[in-house]
Amino acid sequence: MEPGSSIEYYKDFNKDRKVWLSGNSLFEVFKRKESPFQVHINDAFIEVKGTCFLVKQENTDLCEVTLFKGKVEFNIQSTQQTKEMFPSQKLIYNSANSQTQIESITNINWENGKYTFKDIPLNQLIEFINQKYDSDIVLKATHIQQSSFSGNIRHDEKIDEVLYKICYSLNLNKKEEGSKIIVY
Repeated sequence: MEPGSSIEYYKDFNKDRKVWLSGNSLFEVFKRKESPFQVHINDAFIEVKGTCFLVKQENTDLCEVTLFKGKVEFNIQSTQQTKEMFPSQKLIYNSANSQTQIESITNINWENGKYTFKDIPLNQLIEFINQKYDSDIVLKATHIQQSSFSGNIRHDEKIDEVLYKICYSLNLNKKEEGSKIIVY
């Protein structure tokens, strides 16, 4: 779970595996037929089938669900719509009008506790890292924004280790300016 996020659940979670999420969190869920797992957000919920996915809620109306492995169903309570998601897909949900959009993601994969990136544009990777670590990393030079990264980042890896790996592989430098980290 990311800083500033919160989760609520019933006292007897093992019998009723439902959580209410405010903010952003990565879930890795193991399948249990007798006790399905649900993540409630706004006026919708995600029915989990045994999987790994990321929920991102940057404001009250928009929610993104990125599925790395397995399968989930996204359920909109107000319209009774259900959207089935498969690996390497991102669903964007607008609760203001109950609209959903599904996009394919091809350059991020999740397996065995690590993210694998394949030719991900550097600005997209930095956006991902900023969201995951609640950091403020800024790309300084325009020419490096066209760079791309291929490699792995463990889920539990510290941000300093991640930045070292990126800077080393792309021949970049970093410096701290207050709360910002500048990559150049």
